[in-house]
Amino acid sequence: MRFEIRDEVAWITIDNTDRGNALTPGMRDRIAGLLDGLNGRFEARAAVITASGDRHFCTGADLSAPREPAPRPEGAPQPAVGEVRRMMLDGQLRLMPAILDCEVPVIAAVNGTAAGIGCHLALCCDLVIMADHARFIEIFARRGLVPDGLGAWILPRLVGLQKAKELLFFAEDIPADEALRLGLCNKVVPATDLVDATSDWAGRLASGPTRSLMLTKWLVNRSLDVDRRTMADNEAWAVELNSGTLDAQEGVASFRERRQPSWRGF
Repeated sequence: MRFEIRDEVAWITIDNTDRGNALTPGMRDRIAGLLDGLNGRFEARAAVITASGDRHFCTGADLSAPREPAPRPEGAPQPAVGEVRRMMLDGQLRLMPAILDCEVPVIAAVNGTAAGIGCHLALCCDLVIMADHARFIEIFARRGLVPDGLGAWILPRLVGLQKAKELLFFAEDIPADEALRLGLCNKVVPATDLVDATSDWAGRLASGPTRSLMLTKWLVNRSLDVDRRTMADNEAWAVELNSGTLDAQEGVASFRERRQPSWRGF
């Protein structure tokens, strides 16, 4: 993993090119920890997840990575009932919520193939920009596996139930232009323009009204999971919280004074 903050944008780069930028448990936990570490801080006002090279964004979990077995009494089966569930809850099912619940907007800059949890790593981001040669693959059915990494949660929200089932059942490659048509990404650019296009959007987000964007993300991510009354309560509280920010006051003042606002991020 590589991590740096430039111009108030946190860049998280997967760097495991020899293994198709697959995620080891340590890399997976590192991404979650880095995103959690942005919450409640001021150093970064947007984040980007991308990868090294131009072939792979992330091809899933690195199954070759060693895993330390849990201590067990003599004669206990391996794995015992409940251990796989616990591995999931402590692994992929910690990573994806870290993206969804991150308080700053997160952009996925998909530089190549995103398969399995690599696909869901990108789709859980707030915005997705793909290189024109990149592709998504819901690869699980090819291996006789069940989708994980919240794939069965995020995919229907993006493309609808029946299209999600088609993509999951047949596990066919989804090229960038098709991903754009389906709504799996926001923009497709030539590979040589990916960094510049991502930097432009990330810079715009990082110079925006950070707390307003945080609360907007919070509202939208909950909108499909709650009833109308709960959503109204959530909205009212979000407006209440945002009204106390300096940026909200600046927004109203700039409107009255007919000038461009100067956002401070708090």
